[in-house]
Amino acid sequence: MAESPSTEILDEQEAKQLEKATDNPQEDDEDVFERPGWLPDGWIMEVYRGDDGTILQYYTSPVSGFTFMRESEVLQYLFSGIDERFLESENCAVDNNLSRTHQWLPKGWLIEIRAGGENMDKMYKFYVYPPTGIRLCSKEDVLLYITDKKISGYDLNGQCDTSSQENILANVEVKPDLLPEGWVKEVVFRKTANNGIRRDPYYRDPVRNYAFRTHKSAMLYLETGKVTKRAFIPKTNVHELYSFEKSAKLHESLRTRLTFKAKNNQLPSRPSNSKNSSHGEETHDDEQSSYNSEDSGYYKDSDSPDSKSARWEKTTK
Repeated sequence: MAESPSTEILDEQEAKQLEKATDNPQEDDEDVFERPGWLPDGWIMEVYRGDDGTILQYYTSPVSGFTFMRESEVLQYLFSGIDERFLESENCAVDNNLSRTHQWLPKGWLIEIRAGGENMDKMYKFYVYPPTGIRLCSKEDVLLYITDKKISGYDLNGQCDTSSQENILANVEVKPDLLPEGWVKEVVFRKTANNGIRRDPYYRDPVRNYAFRTHKSAMLYLETGKVTKRAFIPKTNVHELYSFEKSAKLHESLRTRLTFKAKNNQLPSRPSNSKNSSHGEETHDDEQSSYNSEDSGYYKDSDSPDSKSARWEKTTK
């Protein structure tokens, strides 16, 4: 398990290297520490010297970007097969319209889907940056804002109201934290019995089209291949649903999100057997979502792992 930096050096090799580095403080760290033979080709090794002289080593996977501090952690990671599942997801991303056509979208931006039209029979696409509330209509407008800080206006002739959340159908994130390229986070907006708005997050797997209810269950699947009991395969492919340009005819499956129906509170059912017959994947109990239905702002992924609780840590130094 990836841990916070520690001053303890456990094995004999590291102890000798630390002694050598202490005796030769002027030598370059990279010259003192040779690349260990157990580290696979392509992995990144970084060595840092703290202000107190402590030597810290980091090993980073070139596939997932996950970083470790010990040989045992790296070997555990390699045997888990997570790199293979990452590559499988990235290969599928090439054929997924939504991921492929939105590679340009900066991290942190969301695709916002709203209902509109004279009879609420159309859906419109916007690009939103939640920290500032900026809402734009096209790729060109987003890139102009990023490079020149210019905000382009848009005129929809009153066909789509953007002044409230009443007609939002979904927010889509094409680059969810820690997940491989090709995965998509979809937050579905639905009306509730008291005229409120419920937001349900789904993490969509590009390989077998599973939808996971939490970030933790999606990561469990990538780490172990195990499918949680609350995961399911939706009838509608998210990549096909939201791959239109600026507007399109409202998909029939989205119409029920605009009005409250009791059955919308029920999760899609799945077989009760403990094995997936087509792929031999185990199913496990999923944890409850931390979603707060009373939150009136954009959905914040409060169950996303931080550097202390993540099974494996993705770091930038």
